Amino acid sequence: MGAHVFIVNSETFQITRDRCVAAVVKEKREGGKFVEKTRADILADISCVRIGDRIFFYEVKRGFHGIYEAVSLPFVDEQEVEGGGGSGKYLFGSKKNPHFIEDSLILPNRVLIKPKIYFKNPVTEMKAFGRFISAIDLRSIFYKKVLGRGKSVTHLFPEEEVKLTELLLKANNGKTKKAKELKCSPYKPKNPRPVIFDLQPTENGEVKYEKILEGWLTQNIDNPSAGTELFLGDLKEIECFANYVPITIAGGNLDLVVFHQKQGRRYKITIIELKKGKIVAKDVKQVETYVKWATENLTQVLDEKPNKVEIDLLNRREMIQPVVIGSGINSAALERLKGYSLKSKPILAVKYKIENKSIKFELVDF
Repeated sequence: MGAHVFIVNSETFQITRDRCVAAVVKEKREGGKFVEKTRADILADISCVRIGDRIFFYEVKRGFHGIYEAVSLPFVDEQEVEGGGGSGKYLFGSKKNPHFIEDSLILPNRVLIKPKIYFKNPVTEMKAFGRFISAIDLRSIFYKKVLGRGKSVTHLFPEEEVKLTELLLKANNGKTKKAKELKCSPYKPKNPRPVIFDLQPTENGEVKYEKILEGWLTQNIDNPSAGTELFLGDLKEIECFANYVPITIAGGNLDLVVFHQKQGRRYKITIIELKKGKIVAKDVKQVETYVKWATENLTQVLDEKPNKVEIDLLNRREMIQPVVIGSGINSAALERLKGYSLKSKPILAVKYKIENKSIKFELVDF
């Protein structure tokens, strides 16, 4: 369904490659305690991964490696993983691991992978980010690099995946190695736990943090029993989706973006703004701004030729389906929704409710 870039360093890349596992860090500590909001943030990112998704690695100070394939859904495992060939290097899942070294990264949030197409040489940062159109054809990873947000997983839209694959082919003179030529010894988790988001409601009936709502959605967005077809339509038509999509190098992001296609042709792009509390007028105004950005940036077609690059700004605002989700909505927001006049699809306002350790949705009628 999608493609993703995991951040690694020189040591963790060798282990993830040889032991067939992609992993992201444990949440931060503040005042000696793990921060639940940070945990939800990290788990929301990795929960976008589906079995069959393509996995790339960005090795800090080296470049982009590929291509691998996810063979499991995300899970949590505190087991330490030794590098291939008895290297003496470890991927740690907990400070309690037998070989843990103080100040080492702890990476218990994991996805099992297998080699798909093996490229010996990575794409360097200069090759990826030094082109004058890098901010267009590799927007997701370019913006996160500039903003310093690339600490977990970055999701690629289809055109970005194609471009990164092209750059890998160029870096290897068009040569690839068969996946079976890469000697791997897949690690087998002993006590994997599923990724779970805390849906214990506050006294107002809301999620504790917006990131919990985002994480639950990334985990369940294509689940027929989750009720998301209410605002997404036919779930079988989802081409791909991503969370925390940066929109400018000055900051700002879309909480969720979903691409839809029929018979191989993209026909709709859903942009979703999430609020843990009630939807207010400024939230609707914010969505209106995002519609303009999505029209100019997500519907464009880039045609790269040997001596020039042509960008077709389709401005197909009718492709954009804006959605705003909150625990409720106030009267001022309803009035702004009624007065919405941009030539996109109407903004859908959706109320969420925590019920039986799950989330239910209801369209707001206005």
